[in-house]
This record gives sequence, C-alpha cells and structure tokens, in this order.
Amino acid sequence: MSNALIKGLVATAVLAALTGCGSDNKSTTEPTPVPPIDTRFDMTIAHINDVHSNFDAHDFDFTAQVDEADFKVRTQAGGYPRITKKLKDLRATAENNEQPFLALLGGDAFQGSLYFSLLKGEGNARLLNEMKLDGMAIGNHEFDLGNGPLIDFIEKANFPLLAANMDTSNDADMDALDNLMPYIIKEFDGVKVGVFGLVLEDLETISSPGENLIFNKEIESAQATVDSLAEQGVNKIVMVSHIGVDRDVKVAEGVNGIDVIVGGHSHSLLGDFTNIGRGSSNVAYAQMVTNPNGNTKTCIVQAGQYAEAVGKVDVSFSNGEVDTCAGGNTLLINDEFKHKYDGKKRTPLTEDDQSKTVNFVAAQSNIEIADESNIVRAIIDEDFKPLLNEFESEVVGTINDANDEQNQLDHVRIPGKRRDGASLAETGSEAGAHVAASMVWKLNNHNFNVDMAITNTGGVRDHIKEDNENGISIGYVVGSLLYFNNKLSVVTLNGQSVKKLLETTIDYGINTSDGAFPTFANIQFTYNGKAVKGERIESLQVCPGGVAANMCADIDVSQNYRIATNEYVATGKDGYTVFAEDKIGEVENAGFIDNEVMVEYIKDVKVLEEIPTGLNFIAPDFKEDGKPFIIDSPLIKPEDNQ
Repeated sequence: MSNALIKGLVATAVLAALTGCGSDNKSTTEPTPVPPIDTRFDMTIAHINDVHSNFDAHDFDFTAQVDEADFKVRTQAGGYPRITKKLKDLRATAENNEQPFLALLGGDAFQGSLYFSLLKGEGNARLLNEMKLDGMAIGNHEFDLGNGPLIDFIEKANFPLLAANMDTSNDADMDALDNLMPYIIKEFDGVKVGVFGLVLEDLETISSPGENLIFNKEIESAQATVDSLAEQGVNKIVMVSHIGVDRDVKVAEGVNGIDVIVGGHSHSLLGDFTNIGRGSSNVAYAQMVTNPNGNTKTCIVQAGQYAEAVGKVDVSFSNGEVDTCAGGNTLLINDEFKHKYDGKKRTPLTEDDQSKTVNFVAAQSNIEIADESNIVRAIIDEDFKPLLNEFESEVVGTINDANDEQNQLDHVRIPGKRRDGASLAETGSEAGAHVAASMVWKLNNHNFNVDMAITNTGGVRDHIKEDNENGISIGYVVGSLLYFNNKLSVVTLNGQSVKKLLETTIDYGINTSDGAFPTFANIQFTYNGKAVKGERIESLQVCPGGVAANMCADIDVSQNYRIATNEYVATGKDGYTVFAEDKIGEVENAGFIDNEVMVEYIKDVKVLEEIPTGLNFIAPDFKEDGKPFIIDSPLIKPEDNQ
C-alpha cells in the first residue's frame, strides 16, 4: 500500500471520527461486522526509546550484593553497539523459535551528544539501520533543528518513521517522503499486526517543526487509526509513541482496540530496580490498563533513556485480544567495575570482588553484562571518532576568574541554589551572562541591531570551564555547555512588555520550571521577590555595550526594543508567553546556532572573566504554593556571591 494511500485512509478515518462525534444519525442498513476466526497468537516486541545519540557507553552506578552487603559499583552502560547486539540476539532467538517479532524505537534519537552536534541525523541513520528496526515514532527532538535534518534522516533510514496524528498534507517536502507514514501492517503466517505511531499533539510548543505541519489530538487520532486498521481486518494493534507514560495511560483509558503501547518521551525505566539500588518506577512494566469499553486492556511498556536498556515484552492474544503481557527492561553494562575502597577514589575491583560482582549480575533478570556489535563499534571507532576527536580537541579560549579557586564561571538556574558550583544568590549565572553576551555580540556584528539578550538558563547546560590543560575546547562548548543547538532569533517588544517578560519568567522559573529562569545581557535590574506580584521588577535599565560599560539608562516603557534570544523560547515556550503574545511584528530567524556563536565569541574574547550579570536578586520568602523558598545556607563559594 502506498504512503499517499495510507495517509489518505487515515485522514478520512480521523475526519469521520471527529465529525461523527456530534451526530445522532445512525445507519440501519449497514451489515453487522462478522468477527474474523482467530486462533491463539504469540508475539515478542523488543524496544528502546530516547536514545539521544548516546553512541558510546557512559558511566553508570549500581549496587551489588558482595558478602551479603551493599557494594556500590561504577561501570559503563549502554551505547549503540550494545543495544544493537541485544536487539539482534532477541530477533535471532525469536526467529529460531518461529516467534513473530518486532523491534521498535519510541522516538528521540536526535540530540544529547557531541556526535549529534557534529553529524546531525546522519550518524543516527547509519547506526540505527544496523538495528533492523521495524518502526520508530517521531520524537520532539527530531524537530529541534527544523524539518531539514529530519527529512535527511528519514530518507536515509531503512525503517519506517510512524506518526498517525501528524498531518503533512500542507508540507510538500514532508508529504513526499515514502518512509514517513501513519502506520504499517506486518503479516506473520497470515496474521496481520498493525503498528502505528503517535507524536505529541502539542509538539510545536517544545520543538521547532515546520509551520505547515499539523499535530492532531492524540486520543481522537489513535481511535481513528485503530478503526481504520480494523476495517482492513487487523485486530492486533501496537502503538509506538513519543508522548510520555502518563499520556500513554490516558490513551489506553480513552481508546478501544490498542493492544500494546511502546512508549517514549518520559524516559521511564519501567519496572522494579531496587535489587540493584536504582529504585522502582511508579508504573509497572507491562502495566495493563482497561479501555473505555470496560472489557479489553492495553499493555504499556517503555525502556528508560540514553541507550542504557532494551525492553522485551511477550504478548499472547486470544480471539484478537491480549491474554497475557509480560517481560521487562534489561540494563546493558560492561564488566569493567570500579569501587571506592578508600571512600574517595574509585579503583578497579579486586579479583575476588570482580568475581562476586559478575556472579551477582548474572543472577539478576534486569541487568546483564552484554557484548557489543562489532559492526556498529567499527563504524563509530573508524568513521566517527576521528572526525569527533579532531572537531572537539580545538581549544578556543581560557578563563581567568580571580574570585574562583576552581577557575570556572559558575552556572545556576535559580539564584542561591548551586549546580555543583557557586550558589550565586544575588547575581545569578556567571556562565549565562556570557552566553547572552555572545548573542548580542554575534547579531550586532551582522547588523541585527539588538538592544539586549534574554534567554532561558535551562538552555545553558553547565559551567564554563577549561576542560583540558590548554583551555576551553570546542567539544566542551558544543557537547556540554550548549548541546541543544538552538537557533538564534530576534523578538521586538516594547519596554513595558520587557518588564513583564522578566517578571513572569522569573516567577515561572521559581514556581514551575527552574530552567525558565532568564539570563540576559545589556540590561540590569532588581527582582524583589518580597514585593507585590506585578511590581517585582525594580530599577530596570538598558545598558548599551553591556553593564560594565556604565552607559545604562532607565528603560522607556513605550519604546520598542530588539531582543536576541533562542528560537525555542522566542515562540513562547518554557514560560516565555510574553514573547508570543506581545511581540511586535514577526520573530526574525537570525540563521545562527547558539553553540557555534559561543565558540566564535570565546575565540574573539580569548580570555573569559566574570562580567556583571545585571541581576540583583532578592529572594521571596515563599513560593506560590506556600512552601518556603530556600537558598543555600551557608552559601557555596561565597567569594563568588558578590
């Protein structure tokens, strides 16, 4: 069946479902459907999600039982070579047992590592193709760089990308992709299994899809897709989604006919991992949720994050309905273990402890020492790593922070609450001040004539520090400091709206999402958290050339100001609704990426020192929910809290 025909069928089904909701007219001439004759059917589904370009394994801590005592161990977990080998082994076992098998990815392959910063989606496509996936849901991060990189990824993928509630009909480039479809139908010895994808209905609020794409409601679209599949004689249906486990549950409670939901987005490692000191999920693996008809149920699974684990669920059907659904997630690790024998430094295990830890792991069902795919490892090591090493090793500048023994420019999201650095209780993020300054520097060098920069601290992912003996490397800037690859935008607001933006985003950061707290350049003010709401921004001034230039003047509430920011918040996301509601004219896409701009800025400045953040923060006594607002006491690194 062609992609265009499939899209047409689903669109028709969705339209019929939505228009039929308010109608009392019922046909009396349609024949009563005759249920197909069915026999017992067993199937295995292996799944991963939110792998976020974690091509290589990363540090992972767990607790083993050695001599009947807790023994805290550090090892390396996951990586694309390890999950590829596991998926292939599960498929081989199923095929040897003549068991129907699916391998699915619940979205968000993009972002999360320096590999992605360098290779974009091309590296993911090449490696994921080795996994022999049967389908992948589209995640929100697949759209972080707009449609272009996603289109390139889809064209290179040897598996279908699934999104039943994404309408591409007004986007010619997306609509032309044969490998992008709402669902697929797999057939096993004459038994049809439908697999459809579901993406976030509000995806455009947290990513950057093309403006011509439409994201339809999750529950309505899911039911319409199930109905369309049922009309084609498919009564075994799997949904692969990227909407989060809570919404997966709501879909199961609101839709009849979905047998299994393979999820993503919430990074939920479902199951009980207390046996290795990792806690237990609030949602059980293979939870069965009753559908609205009160009779059938949907099984829900999800496999954590960062290519650490592979989930496997065995599903049995009887008369087209799920009879049993059971399985679990397995964390995949290597056998290079370390432990803090002296309480300070981790060292390799003694031979005896190594043996006991290996035996402990072997006795567990949810963690295993796993081999890697030689093919995938070779691609990474021979084709990707040389490019990466060359790219990340270049040093672009150094730091001279006289107030800091660690010689780093500290980052906080909320003033007074450290993130492994200083508390910065009054001034806010030192690192964020430089990131904002880089935006003004770059855009004004290209005649954008911006007056200031205001962006979110959540977009800044670390302190600014020298990551090797020579200084700050490109690898650190794009792989650790600013790894979201956000595009720069320009928004115009009048002075009164600038004041409102600052207060609402600070309030939002304190009460709702700390990453929304703003960091800025070319302005200075006091936020008085003890003042009446709506009057907390005091002494707001605009400072051409930066606060240190001492050219500040009171803001004119009636004047228009051009503000540099990132594309993510420019459209009103993460609490920045004033940008969307009060903007004057259209948001301008500057065409630059924040981490690339930061690299150029550091190269130009050469030596980064503390610069005034422009903030004087007076902490509130209480949050909006009545709970006390507590800052670090005593302050961490008080010499930096000036």
